[in-house]
Amino acid sequence: MLHQEHSAKRHEPDHIIPIKHGGKDLDGNLAWACFHCNRYKGSEVGAFDSETGQLIPLFNPRRDIWEEHFSIDAGWIVPHTAVARVTILVLQLNRPDRIQVRELLAQAGLYP
Repeated sequence: MLHQEHSAKRHEPDHIIPIKHGGKDLDGNLAWACFHCNRYKGSEVGAFDSETGQLIPLFNPRRDIWEEHFSIDAGWIVPHTAVARVTILVLQLNRPDRIQVRELLAQAGLYP
């Protein structure tokens, strides 16, 4: 994840549960998302986990605790749970360009 001040495009509101899946326009269902993550997520609410084969919900920033699911190692977002694995997959959090940006920001003392 990246702070808006370090992003090339402005962050935008995202429906955690999309309207088409019954989500509401309420604060508890909205999260601030980077442009790219929001485009990759689209109306997804989960994905099939590569390790278990089960349908797993995406990380919910209003309910889940980041440190219980993820850690960061040299710019790489490391999954610790099935929720993390599917979130990384769907949002494409470990694309090479994203890792490089996080590494550069970390070297400048700006990340995480």
